[in-house]
Amino acid sequence: MGILGPGPEKVLTEDPTFKKNKDFGRDMFNVAIGIVWQVSLVALPLYIVIQEWARVGMAAASIAVTSLILKFTWYDHLSEREIETDKAAAGER
Repeated sequence: MGILGPGPEKVLTEDPTFKKNKDFGRDMFNVAIGIVWQVSLVALPLYIVIQEWARVGMAAASIAVTSLILKFTWYDHLSEREIETDKAAAGER
């Protein structure tokens, strides 16, 4: 049994191509950016309804900036298999 218990060895017996995720730091950065992105997506229509136009601009700018960050730090790093799975789930061809 390894230092992490029987889990990693059991996974390797079922899938010998399994590799450890070495992008934990980038993944956690993307989670933080994704939280800001999601909150901005919720806040934008609320600010429109209450007519807080300066905050509408800030929320829209936040959405634009975080979308660009996620495009380069998350989406561009998805494997082809993950993208195909996402398209299949959405019903695209």
